[in-house]
Amino acid sequence: MPPRLGNAWTAQPAALETTGGYRHFQLLGQRGRGPTRAVELEAVLERGFRLLVPLVQLRDRQLWQPGWQRIAGLEPADMPAAGLQDGPSQAIPMQIIPAIDLLGGQCVRLHQGDYGQVTRFSDDPLAQALDWQRQGAQRLHLVDLDGAKTGQPVNDAVVKAITAALGIPVQLGGGVRSLARAEELLACGLNRVILGTVAIEQPELVRQLAARHPGRIVVGIDAKDGLVATRGWIETSTVQATELARSFEDAGVAAIISTDIATDGTLAGPNLGALRAMAEASTIPVIASGGIGSLEDILSLLSIAPLGVEGVIVGRALYDGAVDLAEAIAAVGPGRLQDAVIPPSGSITV
Repeated sequence: MPPRLGNAWTAQPAALETTGGYRHFQLLGQRGRGPTRAVELEAVLERGFRLLVPLVQLRDRQLWQPGWQRIAGLEPADMPAAGLQDGPSQAIPMQIIPAIDLLGGQCVRLHQGDYGQVTRFSDDPLAQALDWQRQGAQRLHLVDLDGAKTGQPVNDAVVKAITAALGIPVQLGGGVRSLARAEELLACGLNRVILGTVAIEQPELVRQLAARHPGRIVVGIDAKDGLVATRGWIETSTVQATELARSFEDAGVAAIISTDIATDGTLAGPNLGALRAMAEASTIPVIASGGIGSLEDILSLLSIAPLGVEGVIVGRALYDGAVDLAEAIAAVGPGRLQDAVIPPSGSITV
C-alpha cells in the first residue's frame, strides 16, 4: 500500500512558475497508479487554482516540501518574470490574537454564543494570559461574558490582574455600555475597549469616546445571518452588520471586530464572504473572529487581507491544540512568504 501523503504542501522557488506564484497548496486527491500516479492540489489562497502534479515531481524536494514551509532566501531573481513589473507583492502582516472569555472568573468558551453550552478551559485566566504572552502573542483579547449578558463588572479583578501582569496590549469587550465604564477600563491598563451593544443603541457615544481616546476604541459587530446581535447575542436587531460598519467610517475608531455567530466556537472555518463584505463596507481595519479551527483557516484569511482584514482572534482552536500559536504567528506575520509572488488576475476570491 503506498504511503499516505500529507494534506499540506509548499511550492519551492523552482516550481513557482508552474504554480502561478502561489506557494501553499492542500491535497485534494490522487489519480492513476504506478508511474502515472499524480496528485491534485489546490492553492490555499485561491481555491479555484488547481494543479495536477505527477507524484515523482511532488517528491522532488527542489520543487515541493511537505507542510506549509517558509521559503528562506527567496529573491526576485528566483521568481518567474511574468506579472512582476513592480517586483514581488509585499506580505501584509496579520496579527494572531488569542482570546480569553471570562465567565465567573474562569476561562471558558461558548458554542455559537450559547450560555447554555459552556466549555471551561482554565480556572486561572491570569496564568493562561501569561502563557499566551510567553508563546509570542502581541495582543490579547478578553471578553467579559458576564458583562455582555448582565452589564455587571463581575470579572474586573481578573481583568486588572491580567493588565498589570502583561507587557503586551490587552483589549476587552463585553458590557461596556457607558462613557464612565469605558474610561474606567482604559484607566485600569487596557489598551483598547470594544463597544458592541452601544454601537447600535448609542452610536454617538462611540464617536465621543473615539474622539477622546484616539486609537483605543474598537467597535464589535456580532452578526447572525448578516444582522447585528446585541446584549451578549441574546437579542438580534434589524440592522445590517455592513451598514453599521459603514456608519462609523468617519468616527475615528481603531478597528472593527467582525464576529459571525454561526461559526463562533464551532472550529468550522471563518465566514469569508461575511468578512469580505465587512472589509469592503468601510476603510476601517477589520479583525476577524469566529470559526477558526486550523492553520489552513488562518491562511485562508490572507486572500482578503488586502481589503483591510488586519488580524484574527483565535480561541477554542488554541485551547484544543488544533492551532499552535507560534506556528500561526510565523505563518501570517510580517516575515511570512505565503502571498502569491505573481499578483493573481481578477478580483480577490473568497
